[in-house]
Amino acid sequence: MTSRADISPVFDQDPLDLRLTVASIIHWADSREVREETMQRIRFPLDDMPMFLVVNQLTYRGALRPTDLASTLGTGRANMSKIVRRLEDAGLVTRIASETDERSILIALTPEGREIGERIVANADRHYRAVTEGWSAEDVSQLQRLLGRFARQAMLELASRSPALSAPR
Repeated sequence: MTSRADISPVFDQDPLDLRLTVASIIHWADSREVREETMQRIRFPLDDMPMFLVVNQLTYRGALRPTDLASTLGTGRANMSKIVRRLEDAGLVTRIASETDERSILIALTPEGREIGERIVANADRHYRAVTEGWSAEDVSQLQRLLGRFARQAMLELASRSPALSAPR
């Protein structure tokens, strides 16, 4: 191995760079460590990351079509069917008819699934409080306002390109 590669990042690592900031938040929230810790803390009843991720999506977005879940989680429809079947067998999700499209079904949390969803949200709240410990109420409020605005705009931009990925139902 005689070639030399530049191992530095492609762009300057300014901690205030929006690209780096957003990427860091995504990497933190999407890390295997955070997911596994969350599964453990909330006592997720199954040792299955894809099943947890489906319950997590339904917790935050509400009932979804299986194809939308598959797309969001980056898996195929056949695999999503297997995941949903296992979640149904565990009593965490159910299939319901779509109110807006008689040909579609939606995957929704059961009462047991919603209880797990409540634990997911409570755990996320603990994470966010820990990260912002020592911040003023004004700083936390400003972060919420700006991130909320950014997220809404990002979802609108996504909807313009791929409505199924951004639509809550």
